[in-house]
Amino acid sequence: MKNSIYSTAAGMLTSLARLDIATNNLVNIGTTGYKSDISFEETLRNLSNGPFPGKDQPVLGGNAIDMKNGIIQTTGRDLDLAFEGPGFFAVLGPNNQELYTRNGEFALNSNKELVNADGYNILDKFDKKITVIGDKFQFSPSGELFIDGAYYTTTKIVDIPNRDHLEKIGGTFFKLKDNAPQPQPVETPQIAVGALEKSNADLLLEAANISNTQRTFDAQKAVADVVLNSLRKVITEIPRPI
Repeated sequence: MKNSIYSTAAGMLTSLARLDIATNNLVNIGTTGYKSDISFEETLRNLSNGPFPGKDQPVLGGNAIDMKNGIIQTTGRDLDLAFEGPGFFAVLGPNNQELYTRNGEFALNSNKELVNADGYNILDKFDKKITVIGDKFQFSPSGELFIDGAYYTTTKIVDIPNRDHLEKIGGTFFKLKDNAPQPQPVETPQIAVGALEKSNADLLLEAANISNTQRTFDAQKAVADVVLNSLRKVITEIPRPI
């Protein structure tokens, strides 16, 4: 009976974790450059159709990042960039920490510096902030910035092939985990200028995940109630010594 309690409790905790993941993905359906999370159990399920921990019993294991590309949406803005292949833009985050993002929705701040929607500076290939001084600016599909028709600099574009080295920060930012190797520059990036990469979260899939997970949790709770009631009955009805 003790094992039944532990197993059911683990199942309920796993369901709550999956519900948090699906809800967060659903909330970020409209977030540019967002990469959805998938549960550890779902990751194992996708790797193999055979037996795996959690297929026949609950498993706790956190979550992974789904890095598949989102849909490219044309905007026509000169400062909107979207990756059509691998790569991350490098930005200068809080405390001068280098962060990485697929969100290419850029703008100019009051100092004419190229920043993202959160106000973080976009870095060039020399790890410098980009200041745009001129009347006309344009990006090339390889991330080069031209001002008034002349080449100015190139945005820093890197790739982290091993996604296990990435840790998600907020909705669309990533940082390297401790002791992870430095990211590699992308030699020939493929960028759509005047476009943005939308969230890769699937509205129908996440809604179904929430519904299915809620039903699973309710069933697990019902089992837990039965087990606890049985345990309570055993304890209260044990004959007392005379």
